[in-house]
Amino acid sequence: MAKLKKLLKEGKVTFGTWVSIPHVDVIEALATLPFDWLLFDMEHGPLDISILETLIVGVKGTEVTPFVRVPWNDKVMIKRVLDIGFKGVMVPWVNSREEAEYVVKSSRYPPRGFRGFGPRRAVMYGAESDLEYYKRFENEELVIAVQIESEDAVKNVEEIANVDGVDILFIGPADLSISLGIPLQYEHPKLSEAMQKVLNACKKYDKTPGIQAFNLEQAKKYYSMGFRFLGLMSDIAMLRKAYISVLAEFKEIKEEKYVSAI
Repeated sequence: MAKLKKLLKEGKVTFGTWVSIPHVDVIEALATLPFDWLLFDMEHGPLDISILETLIVGVKGTEVTPFVRVPWNDKVMIKRVLDIGFKGVMVPWVNSREEAEYVVKSSRYPPRGFRGFGPRRAVMYGAESDLEYYKRFENEELVIAVQIESEDAVKNVEEIANVDGVDILFIGPADLSISLGIPLQYEHPKLSEAMQKVLNACKKYDKTPGIQAFNLEQAKKYYSMGFRFLGLMSDIAMLRKAYISVLAEFKEIKEEKYVSAI
């Protein structure tokens, strides 16, 4: 069984970060760190299929699991990112059981789904047996995450969590806060209550709860709450934060002036 899938089944915490810089050097550098996964962002980042096929090379030979957040719940896009070798997909804005089932069916081969078979790079262009790939990927590697980022999704969270084949329920705190009418108020009780509903549903249906942290303090809080698939900032956010810290030593600048929402 692949490392990430095993960690999730054992209830262990896993860490990753968001990738939006379209250069393989960034990926290779991040893959030298003890991340469990890297998430390549197609929803809000400037990445497309041809770029992703180049970037995924950066994790080759490591135990870092490459994920893609696809732009939408689209069976063609899900199929294409899996065909080029990604081991997991994250799908935004999943609000119902039916939508979660569609994610699973788009990611799985028949009889569990309707994904067409043509893995291409995932089988290294024929160097690996199609049958061996089929057995391994279907049973041991594929990780599916759906995003809970609306008031409707929270209302339907138990039905979503009860979908067979979904591994992770991942909260998008920015969009969820906006949907709840408390935009970007990450400490608001209303958001905390919604988060707890997601945590409870995950516990009840044996799913992994995930969330994105925008800073270290948030990450510690979410970890203590019970989230086990933790996104730590992003490549660009960490790059800016590092340089801000250095510049502050020499220019006596106030960090807050330079930090914007991620």
